Amino acid sequence: MRVSRNFVIIGTSLLVFIIFLGLWALMPHRVIESSPPPAVTHDGELLRIRAGGPLDGRLTVEPIGTALTPHQVALPAQIIAAPGQTIDIHSPVVGRVASLHVQTGQHVQAGDSLATLYSGDLAQAWSDSRKAQSALTLARNAYRRAVGVLAAGGNAVKDMQSAQNDLKQAEAEAHRAQQRLQALGTNGDEGSQPLIAPFSGVVTAISTGVGQNVTDMTAALMTISNIDTVWVQASLPESLLPMLGTTMTLEAPFPGQTCSGPVTAQDPAFRTDTRRMNLYLRCNNPQERLHPGQFTTATLNITQKAQPLLPKTALLMDNDQISVFIEVAPKTYRRRYVTISYEEGDSVRILSGLTTGERVITHGAVLLNDY
Repeated sequence: MRVSRNFVIIGTSLLVFIIFLGLWALMPHRVIESSPPPAVTHDGELLRIRAGGPLDGRLTVEPIGTALTPHQVALPAQIIAAPGQTIDIHSPVVGRVASLHVQTGQHVQAGDSLATLYSGDLAQAWSDSRKAQSALTLARNAYRRAVGVLAAGGNAVKDMQSAQNDLKQAEAEAHRAQQRLQALGTNGDEGSQPLIAPFSGVVTAISTGVGQNVTDMTAALMTISNIDTVWVQASLPESLLPMLGTTMTLEAPFPGQTCSGPVTAQDPAFRTDTRRMNLYLRCNNPQERLHPGQFTTATLNITQKAQPLLPKTALLMDNDQISVFIEVAPKTYRRRYVTISYEEGDSVRILSGLTTGERVITHGAVLLNDY
């Protein structure tokens, strides 16, 4: 009887234990996990990326290249007439416009008649010339007679000298009168004054008409421009002056034609109204496709020495300084401060801090910036 009771107690205990284990297995348990190693570890100035970590594979590392291309600057530009190839036509005398022989946009050749004026001043110039020629003829004959009489012994030396003096004065007056006619540009017609084209070109403006009285000789009657050769004028801002070099080229695209070549000339001083310095490029225009006043955006190419070139995505701002991360070993990087120069599209030139061939994080460097 005692043995049976012991078996019952033991069986009951086992049953309770089994039920307890089953209930324990059914209860939720909190699993204590160990923290993973850090993604980045510090080793002095070095940053080491854990293999297989969240940053592994997200950083792009590339070697530094060298830029041999010139630095390019975009400048506003326009076509202007070549210096000395645009002139205003003025009347050398007062008078009245008798006829116009040209119209705006017309091509003229050197020596062509542009207009004709009637002028009293011209008539006076012709009268002075005829008087001078007549006085010269009389003085020349008187001098010859004085020389002949002196040779025959019938005249004093002073009479010959007086006649010689009169001759020299008459020659000077005749020369002056002739020079005045040449200065007026007369073609030999005593009653009219032609306006002659000084060179071949295009009549760009006319500001007179038939019957107009010309009383102001400083007022332009018309304008002629020769556009066989034009200049491209590019405006350089004052802030870009330090970029100028000794070797520069300009490239200016226009519809149907592109002008390019070395900078022909530049202004010696800035324009006070725009604070810009003008650079000039001579451009041949035989087909006259280019016209003064056309605008474009010119590219100024400034020759540079070989410099490291980096994408802008590699640059980081650190306390007002610019830095990059260089690779010193696989998955190991060090911060390096650099000095940049010009921007070249999506890249920048490096003045100091890096050398060609070093490996730099070009994409994803911002992920390390806070470590």
